Amino acid sequence: MDRMWFFVTSEDGRGVKRAFYATVLLACASYAIAQNQAGDTPVQAPTVAPRQPMTGQRMGRMGPSGTVPHNTKTTTVPPDTPVVTVHGVCGKPQTGNTCQTVITREDLDKFVSAFAPEASETARGRLAVQYAGMLAFSNLAEQRGLDQDPAFAKQLASQPKLLRMRVVAGLLMQNLQKQTATIAESEIQKYYEAHQNQYEEFHVRRLAVPVLAPTESGRRLDRPAIKAEMEDLRSRAIAGGDPNQVLLDTYKHLQIQATPPPASVMTLRRGDVQGDEAKALDLNPGEFSAVLDLPAAFAVMKLESKGTMPIESVHQEIEAILHQERLQDEVREVTKKISAEFNLQYLGMAAPPDIFSLANLRQSVSGRIQRRETRTTPGVKTSRGRAH
Repeated sequence: MDRMWFFVTSEDGRGVKRAFYATVLLACASYAIAQNQAGDTPVQAPTVAPRQPMTGQRMGRMGPSGTVPHNTKTTTVPPDTPVVTVHGVCGKPQTGNTCQTVITREDLDKFVSAFAPEASETARGRLAVQYAGMLAFSNLAEQRGLDQDPAFAKQLASQPKLLRMRVVAGLLMQNLQKQTATIAESEIQKYYEAHQNQYEEFHVRRLAVPVLAPTESGRRLDRPAIKAEMEDLRSRAIAGGDPNQVLLDTYKHLQIQATPPPASVMTLRRGDVQGDEAKALDLNPGEFSAVLDLPAAFAVMKLESKGTMPIESVHQEIEAILHQERLQDEVREVTKKISAEFNLQYLGMAAPPDIFSLANLRQSVSGRIQRRETRTTPGVKTSRGRAH
């Protein structure tokens, strides 16, 4: 079997990354969700081995047993203060007819200690969102009996509760991904036809002089001088001058101590450029832009040609977009009876977050958390009857 690591990464002030691992053996590949713009990598069902002790050395700079990250608020806010109240997820034991689970400050401390022991104070809001999402998804997975899969149920029972919740939450995400994976060709064709402007392709030639280019005299280039030379370059290019030669001549006139890059044709889509450069995409083929005064350079752009990308070249991209949309719709459907209230003041939030956006759920079930700063203080005692 392959070895799967649940891990969290940190960065200190110098950009040095650290990792903390809790080992779980998997029968398949990692079930962590890939974070990319196009779509998600299917989550694989894990087979969990009996619990293995985690030493201080294996956990990197985790600190003494029971420690939690330092937060000045933990010294002023009582441990039983509600941080998140998740409605629709019944607590154990359930109180009366109320179906909700309260995540207290102490519960959040333990979650942070387990998955992000070096998290800064500013990260606690994000971690609370991840905890709430994990709690809700693991509860829904249990309602579907996904945690009773004989392939790993017995071994899973021996794992720490928070780790078990994260694995079970991942099982539900895997289940939903499989349900929404098949996209009909007719849907892809319909999306392509409705979003033709997204699949325009432009072939552009860009002639530019960087403002900070090194000069023979060692002096910084004068912006008005560059603009004047670029106006001359544009006139010569419009008259039919070779793009590479006129750019080379411009470099020589400005006494730039460097060789200009080839004035090759670039293939662009609308999202690839912004501002004045994006306006060049509205030119007619063969036309030149005006001299563009950009923050780091002066440039002239020529639109050589444009067209629409064939559906075959964007088929996979559209399929991934539709899968993302369908997956998000399915998540909304299965979680429609669940909501969360956040202690915005304690967590430093301006507005309630969306715990069921795919971006937040990826963090909730993947175990990857970005954070900065290292702070630890003595731990707190475990309380019963609350999420932990």
